[in-house]
Amino acid sequence: MKYPLVPLVNELTFPLLFFWFCLPFVMLLIIMIIWLQLLLNEGNKTCIFICVFWSSSQSITDSYF
Repeated sequence: MKYPLVPLVNELTFPLLFFWFCLPFVMLLIIMIIWLQLLLNEGNKTCIFICVFWSSSQSITDSYF
C-alpha cells in the first residue's frame, strides 16, 4: 500500500488546509502591526497626557490664587 486511499489534498480540502496554514501567519502579522502602532504612539500619548495634565494643573492653581 504505497499511496493513501483518500488523498489529503484535493479540490475540496485545499481551501481548508490553506486557511489553517495561513491563519497563524496572518494572526502574527496583525499582532505585530498592533504592537508596532502602540510602540510608535507611546511617546505621543505620554506627551499629550503630560501637556494636558500640566495645563489643567496650572489653571487649577491659578483659580486658587
